[in-house]
Amino acid sequence: MELGTLLAAVEVGSYVSIWKSLAAIVVILIWTRLLTWADKDGERAHLPRVPLNTGLAFALLLAIVLFFMLPTFSVAFAVLVVTGLIAFGVYLALRNSKVGLADLGTELKEFASAPFAKLSKGKEKVDAGPGEVIMFNHKGSPVMTPDAESPDLPGFTAMQRLLAGPLKTGADQVELIAAENATQVRYLVDGMPYNGTPLDRSAGAAAVTFGKQLANLDTADKRRPQTGVMKAQVDGEKRELQLTTAGSKAGESMRIVVDAKRRHDYRVESIGFTEDQLQVIDALVRDPGGIVLLSSPKGQGLTSLLYAMVRKHDAFLNNLATIEKETLLDLEGITQNIIASPAGPAEELKSVDWVVSQEPDVIMVPQVENPRSAVALIQHAANGRRAYVGVRATSTFDAINQWRKVVGDDKAALKQLRYVINERIVRKLCTACKASYTPDPETLRKMNMSPEKVGKLYQARTQPLRDQRGNPIVCTFCNDLRFKGRTGVFEMFAVDDEVRQVIQNGGTGSQLKNLFRKQKARYLQEQALLLVEQGETSVQEVLRVLRIGDEKPKAAAAQTSQTSS
Repeated sequence: MELGTLLAAVEVGSYVSIWKSLAAIVVILIWTRLLTWADKDGERAHLPRVPLNTGLAFALLLAIVLFFMLPTFSVAFAVLVVTGLIAFGVYLALRNSKVGLADLGTELKEFASAPFAKLSKGKEKVDAGPGEVIMFNHKGSPVMTPDAESPDLPGFTAMQRLLAGPLKTGADQVELIAAENATQVRYLVDGMPYNGTPLDRSAGAAAVTFGKQLANLDTADKRRPQTGVMKAQVDGEKRELQLTTAGSKAGESMRIVVDAKRRHDYRVESIGFTEDQLQVIDALVRDPGGIVLLSSPKGQGLTSLLYAMVRKHDAFLNNLATIEKETLLDLEGITQNIIASPAGPAEELKSVDWVVSQEPDVIMVPQVENPRSAVALIQHAANGRRAYVGVRATSTFDAINQWRKVVGDDKAALKQLRYVINERIVRKLCTACKASYTPDPETLRKMNMSPEKVGKLYQARTQPLRDQRGNPIVCTFCNDLRFKGRTGVFEMFAVDDEVRQVIQNGGTGSQLKNLFRKQKARYLQEQALLLVEQGETSVQEVLRVLRIGDEKPKAAAAQTSQTSS
């Protein structure tokens, strides 16, 4: 048969399906996009770049060859997809063993949005200017770089310098503090303070004025405290900035809280409780009634713990209420009551009495100062309802003592007391650059660790990372801060009849410790050292955190020595 006759006999499109071809092309395009992402991500996560790139590229080539060689489309397409899933599954497994996968939500979001960002590049251009920070005013409109002759340019530039470094490192708070000769810059990352690059007085003043303009504050009033909101975007992530300004003889200072509405937005399951502790909390939530003390030193997660515990209860099945001096987190389905200003003991009592009269199933109070407020909560708990009370304390035993002091009557204070939880927050070592070492066996024994089971521990590195040529490089995973993220550590103590009897009889600290051990509970130090053993944090970090709150006056310490841990 002649070639022309053969071609004429073939129906157009009978050998090549456009839709099947498009499906294969889409999979291959996604694969190549993932290859470019893995190339950048692998370097950031300190994975061997060349071998990984070679392996992923070879897998792609193999999948394409098999796609064209296999006889049926369904089998060939399945091989193409499955090979890709296996290849990137292996990559994710390697990444998880090195730095984990917790940060992949943001990474994949940027990966998915990158093509659309390029398509929209021709639209309105927002010039980030020096420092690569895009700022938005209180209305959400982006701020363009002022002209060279504009009076706003110094303030714009100073705000860029103020925000760029801290926001890139994931700062929770930035402070610009007016001083005599220069304006100091400090910022917090994972609760740890760092010094930023100082600004001269004129640049500091310009930054405050420009920030007040963006937050819609009164720039003429340089003394009265003012609070407003603006936004900023760094590395593709938009953050809400709550600005608070106040004046002094040295000039205006400014505190910037990053994402204030999200600072305490945690659930019980995500803040660090162990599995056995979560089981205890589940049982505690199901069994109504009683006072539960939630405690920690200042700056150690008490507010987040209080919000998390009250949100553990079902807001649809229970009437939940809080009594707060200010709302730090909006709670859906929960009635939040604000103590009238000035929020002193008398106003606190009025709020407590009113909320108790509404008979909610659960009440959460971050702090109780008035003994009559404490008694009202105890009476409320006696009717089969729950009350969570916040206490500033260094241990569960210390929290019980603080509660006894507020109530003023040991029998009343202990009668409805059900449980006490004390918290610390430890920073987690950067999984990409933490340094391992072999600990001394005797040191392990002193920390109640078995030298036979613990072969190595980790600590924050003391030397810079270096490339293959020996040049120092920055760990982009933690921005060279050596730590990344935090987790809670908890000490939990059930208050039963035996504990009540020992305390009311003036029992010693050793007696309470025996009861604590009888419950098979772990002290804060023991819980924290479990994280050390798992490589999550360092001994140095645990020691630093456990010292927080212990610097109390000797007189106060003496009063609680009998029942302290």
